[in-house]
Amino acid sequence: MSGILVVDDKPAHRDQIAEILTNAGYLVTGKASSGAEAITMFHQMEPDLVTLDLIMPDMNGMDLLRIMKGTSPMVSFLICTSICHEMIADLAKRSGADALFHKPISNSSLLAAVSKILGAPHQEKES
Repeated sequence: MSGILVVDDKPAHRDQIAEILTNAGYLVTGKASSGAEAITMFHQMEPDLVTLDLIMPDMNGMDLLRIMKGTSPMVSFLICTSICHEMIADLAKRSGADALFHKPISNSSLLAAVSKILGAPHQEKES
């Protein structure tokens, strides 16, 4: 397993999440724009963590979470949503999400959620 897969249908959100994580020292190994693309990349990459947008045109994040968690139960999942409702958080947890964070994306809340799941980022040693 290696790295983080960022899944969001909006390029600006995908890039922002990936940039925040990369700048903090985490390894982002893939970015997917749809559920179908995410499933393909997920099986190729075997990531440690997947950040999932909740609302996407082809497949919602909860369905995607269930599919991925069903095939790889050891992978961690972080649901990203602009919907602030207790029922969404409860459903995400019951579906297997390790955490949920709300949009608009806050660097500190994203990094806090990721570090709680993965721990501190691994810093590359210079040779």
